[in-house]
Amino acid sequence: MTGWTWRRTATAAAVLALALVGCRRGSAGKGAADESPDAGRDAEAALAFDAEPPPDDAVPSSSTDELATRARHLLEAITKDDPSQALDILFPRDAWIATRDSADAGKDWARRVAAPFRRAVHALSRRRVAADAQFVSLELGHSMQQETPRKRGWKKSLWSVHESRITFIVDGRTRVLSIREMTAWRGAWYVTRLR
Repeated sequence: MTGWTWRRTATAAAVLALALVGCRRGSAGKGAADESPDAGRDAEAALAFDAEPPPDDAVPSSSTDELATRARHLLEAITKDDPSQALDILFPRDAWIATRDSADAGKDWARRVAAPFRRAVHALSRRRVAADAQFVSLELGHSMQQETPRKRGWKKSLWSVHESRITFIVDGRTRVLSIREMTAWRGAWYVTRLR
C-alpha cells in the first residue's frame, strides 16, 4: 500500500469511527457517553439544560458571588450614569408579568420598575457616587418578608427585603448606598425599587 493510499484509508477509518461514536452517544444512552473524555461536560450541560428553575417564590441566599457581581454592575451603572449596565439586577419584566395582578403588567413594569430605576440611577450618579468608586459588598436588609397575594398586587407569595446596602470606597473613605426594595424571583434577588 502506498503512503497516499494508506493515509486515505486511515482518514476514512477515523471519520467512520467518529461517526459511530456520535451515533452511539446519541442512541445508546449513558454508557456510550461515558467513553468520551468530554462525557462529564456533556452530562453536566444536559443536566443544566434539563434542570427546572427554582420555584417562583424560592428564598434566595443572602450572599452569593452572582449577587455580588450584579450589585457591582449596579454601582458601575451609577458611576457611569448608564442604567443599561445594571439590567441584570433589575426585576425582570417577564417575572413581573407572571407575578403581578394587572390589566397590562408589561406597561405596569415599565411605569413602576424600569422608569423609576432609570431616574434613580441618573439621580445617584449626579449626587452621591464618584466615578472611581470601588465595590466592597452588598448586604441584604435584615427584615425579609413574604408578600401577601392581593388584587392589583403580587399574585404569588414572593419574598422581599428593604434597605439593603451596597458598601463601596471612594478616595479611601467607605460609603454606603441604600437600595429601598429587593424582591426574590426563582432563587435570586432583584431590585424592584432603588430609591
